[in-house]
Amino acid sequence: MHPVLFRLGSLQIDTYSVLWFLALSLAILWSVRRFPLYGVDDGAGRHVIGWSFLWMLFGARAMEYLRNAPDYIADPSLFLDLKHGELSEVGAFLGAFLAALVLCRRNPKAPFQSLCGVVALPAALTMLVGRWGCFFNGCCVGIASKCALALHFPRDPIGVARHPTQLYYSAAAATMLLVLYLVERTLIRRVLSRGEDLRESAGARGGAVTSIGLMLYAAMRLSVDVLRADAPADGLSPSHWILLAALPLELVWLWRSLRALKQDDRRA
Repeated sequence: MHPVLFRLGSLQIDTYSVLWFLALSLAILWSVRRFPLYGVDDGAGRHVIGWSFLWMLFGARAMEYLRNAPDYIADPSLFLDLKHGELSEVGAFLGAFLAALVLCRRNPKAPFQSLCGVVALPAALTMLVGRWGCFFNGCCVGIASKCALALHFPRDPIGVARHPTQLYYSAAAATMLLVLYLVERTLIRRVLSRGEDLRESAGARGGAVTSIGLMLYAAMRLSVDVLRADAPADGLSPSHWILLAALPLELVWLWRSLRALKQDDRRA
């Protein structure tokens, strides 16, 4: 793989960091451009997204502490070593989600469900691009395999071919992005066909798109994670339990959103 993108003297620029920075930057820029689709005020939306981004980083690290708590308890100095361990994707989503929920309640110009609709597709794009950073870094590798897709990772201590789970994640994220795009365009066409403003039913549309996206994400993680070399021996990690516990809530959210959209159709 190619973990180091380039060096400038003693400064080393990692491919992993560059690709994840690119992924997050593209997601934020795209989200800002999507505010009008869901009637989110520009200033309020930027405020919520900015703070949610910071809490996303906190959540990503906090989940790492939870997942490997024995290591950090045994050596507390590891809490300050940001290069130790990984950033949890589920923790990042949870941190950003909870921060946005609190901030949107305080800011009526950025309704929570509408803002969720804004960031749903950019979030899928983040995973699509960012997971290539994992691939070039050689982390998050899969179990040993002799299948046609298996690859040799130079940093593998035993030098066997493994499932490129990073690319499976990226391909799944691309599929998720396509599905969410088609769902979103279908819902937008329904609103425009009634001659209504896009701010009408924005919350219901955002809820439907986001709940579908969260369920697709759970399916992706639960199906691909079993191929990870670092999969827990008992089968489920804290992240998996969170994903499973959230599924009933996501189904209720989807049902309520679709019901609200049908009510809008009847009124039209």
